[in-house]
Amino acid sequence: MSTIESPRRARPHLRAISRALLATALLIVSACGPAADERRLTVGFGDHPVTLDPHLHNNNLTWSVLSSFCDSLVEFSPEMELRGALAESWERRGPTKWRFVLRDGVPFHRGGTLSAADVVASFERVRAHPRSPLRYLLAGVARVAAVDERVVVIETERPVPDLLNRLAFVAIIPRRIAAEREIASPEGTGSYRFLGRRAGGAVEAEAFAGWRGRPPIRRVLFVFDEGSEAAAARFLAGQLDVLHLLPEELVAEVRKVPGLRAEPQSSLGVQILAVYPRNASGPARRALADPRVRRAMLLALDRQGWIDRLARGRTTVASQYVHPVVFGHDTSIAPAPFDPTLARTLLAEAGFGRGFDAVLGHTRMQAAVAQSIAEDLARVGIRVTLLPARAGELTELAVTGRISLQLFQWACGTGDASDFLNRFVPAKGEAAERTKLGYWGLSDARLEALVVAAGDEIDPEKRRSLLQRAQREMLRALPMLPLTLRYANRGVSSRVDVVDRYDERQAVASFRWRR
Repeated sequence: MSTIESPRRARPHLRAISRALLATALLIVSACGPAADERRLTVGFGDHPVTLDPHLHNNNLTWSVLSSFCDSLVEFSPEMELRGALAESWERRGPTKWRFVLRDGVPFHRGGTLSAADVVASFERVRAHPRSPLRYLLAGVARVAAVDERVVVIETERPVPDLLNRLAFVAIIPRRIAAEREIASPEGTGSYRFLGRRAGGAVEAEAFAGWRGRPPIRRVLFVFDEGSEAAAARFLAGQLDVLHLLPEELVAEVRKVPGLRAEPQSSLGVQILAVYPRNASGPARRALADPRVRRAMLLALDRQGWIDRLARGRTTVASQYVHPVVFGHDTSIAPAPFDPTLARTLLAEAGFGRGFDAVLGHTRMQAAVAQSIAEDLARVGIRVTLLPARAGELTELAVTGRISLQLFQWACGTGDASDFLNRFVPAKGEAAERTKLGYWGLSDARLEALVVAAGDEIDPEKRRSLLQRAQREMLRALPMLPLTLRYANRGVSSRVDVVDRYDERQAVASFRWRR
């Protein structure tokens, strides 16, 4: 095993940072209290939004901010249950036709009321804008038409059983701004109205008396930092009411600061190790293409050991590729055990008893887990070189053949297992157009047939069965190894109560000041 970056050597540095942050926080909090402005909620993030245009991104942090300004026809509850938003009701009229009735008299932030024409303009912008990364959500949609002021009809070329789930990500904007190349001042029907941006990119918002009523917290400031450590420093210094994601290493430090607390942040994310045989060379290429070797790799990983050592119990071993709250999760599937003896047997049967070499790409935030993977695989003879990179660079490293293994996290944001399967199974049609993962080397006719069948089935229980069968088939082939279900932490001040959501959005309209 060789490594480019050792997370174990980095840990004393993290502890030093923690002690420095704690000392600073105690001084500031004791001097001036937990927040400078008692009338404003300040929410901090460890990165910046991609854009403020609701149609030109597919980024979770950006959704977290823009969901305060814009609504969609339907939305997810904190528990990922679909419910109406701008659509008062809807009905399916045959396998390829939907009819939506809009709420009456819904105001936009800068004047005018919602109509079916606004919905049509928003959908057309998502489909036609040259920079829209969301057009795949409307793949298969043949026509979106306004029947009258409050009725919209959507017709699809074929059955799209998860259409409602997809529509939760299509923000509705006024048609008068739909022609803009990039929206810099988001406008919609949400619970908050955009006021502007400060130096450094912070976003100011004020409560809006819209169709939901005026939210109890009247003013909000969204603040963005370069990295989770900088955001955590701001939180520990008493400058934030809510920190979007609190690094695990700082949870203990937060608990020492008066007026601050760490709370669990639910997540849909499943940590996954992707295997790319075509990117390897020599014996490794043949090894990674062998399902027995991939099975051996999974058996060699002491995932519960990582959880006990690194996550302090805030994680569970994954049995499959989607979270238990996602439609299509199969409760009958048990996680693969930790069995290094069987792993060595399988490697020997495949002709790789002496192991082989591989390169694992990961982000720096994943360094500790990547190191654990490398150490576990080394014990069965697989020599792993770690290659840390920025999150946006990992796909490029895979596409250009520089890594043969990739550690990443996938969350089925639509609440449906097809979100994962359609993205990662290189089948014909829509999935093939959307994926770059032809470098997998996977060709599995049975898996592809199940994914296609699930995409055409509108009966919910039959479709659930197909999605579950597709996952079981994928677990047989193991082009990707499911690792863990990772939960996170959120930092919260004593001034506010928050609502936990599986999609990790900071839905500030649901927050309440503490009395």
